[in-house]
Amino acid sequence: MADVAIMEYKTSSKDLYLVSCGWEKCGATHSYGPAVRNYYMLHFILKGQGHYYLNNKHYKLNENQCFLTEPGTVTLYKAEPTNPWTYTWICFNGDYVPHLLKQSNLNTDNPIINLSCNQTIYEIIKEMLSYHQLTPANECYLQSKLYLIFAKLHEALQSVYNRVELNNSFYVTKAIEYIEKNTFTNLSVNDIARYLNISRSHLYALFKQELNTSPQQFLTNAKIANARELLSKTKIPIYSVALSCGYKNAFAFSRAFKQVTNISPREYRQHYLQPNDLVKY
Repeated sequence: MADVAIMEYKTSSKDLYLVSCGWEKCGATHSYGPAVRNYYMLHFILKGQGHYYLNNKHYKLNENQCFLTEPGTVTLYKAEPTNPWTYTWICFNGDYVPHLLKQSNLNTDNPIINLSCNQTIYEIIKEMLSYHQLTPANECYLQSKLYLIFAKLHEALQSVYNRVELNNSFYVTKAIEYIEKNTFTNLSVNDIARYLNISRSHLYALFKQELNTSPQQFLTNAKIANARELLSKTKIPIYSVALSCGYKNAFAFSRAFKQVTNISPREYRQHYLQPNDLVKY
């Protein structure tokens, strides 16, 4: 096997995207920098030792450690001559990165963490290196592996949301996001509570406090809002609208729809169908 393997392949996700990844068995004289990058980079040390210089600080690093390089910062790192390191790395960027790093407690002031999963991450990166051709399928594989690396990182660090993040608004916001993404399924309030890892009664209290409504009513309103759009902009059958909005049958859907709007789905379509704005399916 070669002493270095690199793949440069920028994926297209705005939230989190790969710039490059690789691994290297460094020689005694290997060094990189001083240099500035325009992306984030994580090195996972597999063997040996090295030195990292950041903001006039010197860190001596060992295997089973990880170090962060942030965009716009001047860094220098080099192998320890008597025991040069072998490491694997990912370069990445995206709007979601600051949140992911915050959950890992990684930043310029705290750029080093101890990890028990470096070998696992190396295996993931080795697999990423095999997706070297530019295809839609490979991009999806790479994107999933990139998220998997952060999942393993957070799992190893036993990352949890802190008390500031876990306020009432946080739970309600996450619940609303979850509802909006799943209005087409047979989603229940219990499902939402399990997703947030809180009790149903706690979820109810939060919704009443923050929105002055119940989780069930909010969920129903979200589904009916989708139904209104389908009824006014498509001609698909009522039972198909019901299924598309997470109802098992047209009867349950019609009952819920009438409770919210005071008219039946059929009557709503007769009044609000927009022939000029029909969406073709």
